[in-house]
Amino acid sequence: MLVFITSLFVHSTFTFPVLLPFHHHHGTTSTPTTPVNNDFVSSKLLRPALFSRVVYCAKKTVTKWDCGGPCEAIGPDIHVIKWGGNDGLVPSYLIAHDPSTNTIVVAHQGTNSKNILSILNDVNIFHVGLDKSIFKQSAKKVEVHEGFQNTFKHTSTIVLTEVKKALIQYKSQSVLLTGHSLGAAVAVLDAIMLYENLDPSVKQSTVVFGLPRMGNEHWTKFVDSTIGSEFIRVTDRKDPVVDLPPRLLDYYHPAGEIHIEDVDKTGQATKIVACPGQENKHCAEGNSIFKDHTSDHLGPYFNDISFGQDACKMKSS
Repeated sequence: MLVFITSLFVHSTFTFPVLLPFHHHHGTTSTPTTPVNNDFVSSKLLRPALFSRVVYCAKKTVTKWDCGGPCEAIGPDIHVIKWGGNDGLVPSYLIAHDPSTNTIVVAHQGTNSKNILSILNDVNIFHVGLDKSIFKQSAKKVEVHEGFQNTFKHTSTIVLTEVKKALIQYKSQSVLLTGHSLGAAVAVLDAIMLYENLDPSVKQSTVVFGLPRMGNEHWTKFVDSTIGSEFIRVTDRKDPVVDLPPRLLDYYHPAGEIHIEDVDKTGQATKIVACPGQENKHCAEGNSIFKDHTSDHLGPYFNDISFGQDACKMKSS
């Protein structure tokens, strides 16, 4: 039976979600949600979303901080410390100093909806242990998606080195990790790595968008116990990516979900809720497999912020 189920998962981007109702119920909760107001969006979510959007823009425009509307929405004084990636095995990433908050920002680009579904549908779907050469404190049973960890490893040394240098150079005590889709997964692994390597006095926050499930239940507990107090994962309406890989294959989300229930025609979220627990049935976990909308993975999320190459065509104001 397992071989049959795996075969469906590997060869179809549409068939395997039908298997989701047969998972067991680790981490599932029906705890009521609470509304999130505009002040929370402005103070906690807006700048991470803006940086996650800008990293989709072209290198030559971002490094000069001349990428039109996406750059202008963040502000004019951003210092780009490092840009990397090759739009292939290594998605683009940005390390920058945000003077408005004296924060070192690390943002990772994701993939388009079709590509992320391909990655989540890959034969390497089964998880592996965290790389012991990078992660020193992880529990033995913690396992993550192999593809996500391999992508993270392409940039991990550079991110750690540059963040350490930047904290000293800018006399900063604050780091923000952000990203969308695959970039969200890489940002979470960055966050764990930095948590283990930076001085505890450095305030670290991780705010990601459209995060797929990354690992087993030991992974979720590890995230909750390390970066959990400053970790937010934003899910958008009927986005199917956030419900993959399926829990049937021992994949789960950590806590920290903020769920967007609806967005109006202007791109403004009309209802956003905080979702207690790891997998809340009132939020993305409760989506119907027959009503998922792949387009919701890109947005808009709020403030007319969408992700992907098209978002970088936003004109200057």
